[in-house]
Amino acid sequence: MNLAVLRRQGPSAQELAWPPFSWLSSGRAPRCLVVLAHPDDETIGLGARIGRLSPIEVVHVTDGAPRDERFVPAGLAGIGRERYAALRREEVTRAMSAGNVPAGRLRCLGAVDQEAIEEAPSLTRRLVELFARTRPEVVFTHPYEGGHPDHDAAALAVHAAAVLALWNGVTAPLIFEAASYHAARGRLLTGEFIAHPGVPEIALRLSDIEASRKRAMLACFASQREVLAPFGAEVERFRPAPAYDFRRPPHDGPLHYERLGFPIDGARWRRLAAKALTLLGLERELCL
Repeated sequence: MNLAVLRRQGPSAQELAWPPFSWLSSGRAPRCLVVLAHPDDETIGLGARIGRLSPIEVVHVTDGAPRDERFVPAGLAGIGRERYAALRREEVTRAMSAGNVPAGRLRCLGAVDQEAIEEAPSLTRRLVELFARTRPEVVFTHPYEGGHPDHDAAALAVHAAAVLALWNGVTAPLIFEAASYHAARGRLLTGEFIAHPGVPEIALRLSDIEASRKRAMLACFASQREVLAPFGAEVERFRPAPAYDFRRPPHDGPLHYERLGFPIDGARWRRLAAKALTLLGLERELCL
């Protein structure tokens, strides 16, 4: 559920969705799920406060291991996809332990890295079941910004699942976003959103203790050292999700993953997104 459909919900959803978002730093934290694409995305986006929020589960849509070895760190080439996925699981388990999230709260939906959009219908249905079982008030996920095709697929699955949950009589969670990265201005930008008019944001500056803990969590991802180098540990940004049309590009110009030469481009991603929405019965929904 995003700001466009808050009118369907009660006062508590309005309170959660509106500044100053005090629950991110103090007071009662809402029941929340974290649904992100890869092991390490949770630390990049909300590592400083994930322990305080005490999520019901931290869900990774993919196992973080691509088929194409061009996208595996050079020092790990040849270890095989299964071993690389296991390594990434070990790293995120250590990071979450450092962030005070028990290993038992980690869940992986098992999509192949870079291929999550191909499994969007089944991922969405599994999230609908998870929403019905855990009844979260808030779900943290990615913005739809073209940084990585799996980030965008995770966002689509969360938004679609929230609509389907509402249709099934389950109170839909408020969708909140943690800033990650994009190339909307023609270069890589980390830790900030593509602005959406009327959608409030909050930037939380980390204390020395929080920054130190987040750096320790990031250091757990030794296999991703190069990938994580552009990400700092000074500020975390959040916002309630705007409404998205996943059939349209998130911004003008090349997407970040197109600039990296991923096997999938934005045009194919959007064709698969439209197909997924049709299979889910959401083809008439202009925005989610």
